[in-house]
Amino acid sequence: MRISWLGAAWVAGCGDGTPLGVTLADGQVVVGLATTEVLRLDGVFGEVAIPFASVGVVLPVEAATLGASDGQVTVWLRNGSELRGRWLDPALVLGVEAGGETIPVELPMATLTAVQLRGTEEWPDAGLYRVRTSHGDDLLVDPQQTQLVLHNELGTFSPYLSECASVGPVGDPTGDWRVVLRTGTTLVGPLEQETITLRLPVGPESLTIGLADLVSIDQQVWQNRGPTPDLAEPPVARSASPAGGLPMQGSGLGSSQGWFENTRLYDSKR
Repeated sequence: MRISWLGAAWVAGCGDGTPLGVTLADGQVVVGLATTEVLRLDGVFGEVAIPFASVGVVLPVEAATLGASDGQVTVWLRNGSELRGRWLDPALVLGVEAGGETIPVELPMATLTAVQLRGTEEWPDAGLYRVRTSHGDDLLVDPQQTQLVLHNELGTFSPYLSECASVGPVGDPTGDWRVVLRTGTTLVGPLEQETITLRLPVGPESLTIGLADLVSIDQQVWQNRGPTPDLAEPPVARSASPAGGLPMQGSGLGSSQGWFENTRLYDSKR
């Protein structure tokens, strides 16, 4: 089934709410404005409130429906960031336009198979960094707002990721780290805290991750490989991009976009 009538004018003219399309296990697709404002996700970052206006796609993990996955989902944000965890107290109410009136529909969450934004993506600008976690999260962070705080006998240094040529622990992540700045300065010492606060351009303003859960930090350049796919397609895909980002063909988001990896600042597996 193809829903082709949804356009920018409809999105702009229907008042408050987030335009979403929801697919149910019986094949029904419900399109309308969500009055539910946030999706609460419990994962490696703890409990996180994600505004639905920032959500691109939500899919159950390792099951066809939200009920069968016990609430475990993958959430792709509008710019391709990927968060994983359990959807806490899932609920969605959509205002569906029919017969000249708006009908509030409380969706049966156990049979939900996909949620998709019915609007525009927000593809990343150049200069964003990609952070991956041991739980499968794959995030775009703002390197000019994300800092490390290292303390040693020379003093306390708080470089932004944008100033770093490479970063990483010397051994155990809770011990000394080596931070090489683009100026050539190399600093060695422990980070002041056992967590790093990541600043996000889309979604939650910030997320805090334990050092032991950090897998890699990459600097990447975004490449547009073709036209943006039709956002009016129902959310039916179940595969994720092998290079990160939004789901591939059939998801309605990200099927013709790609990453070009430029610099790896940190890789826990090296």
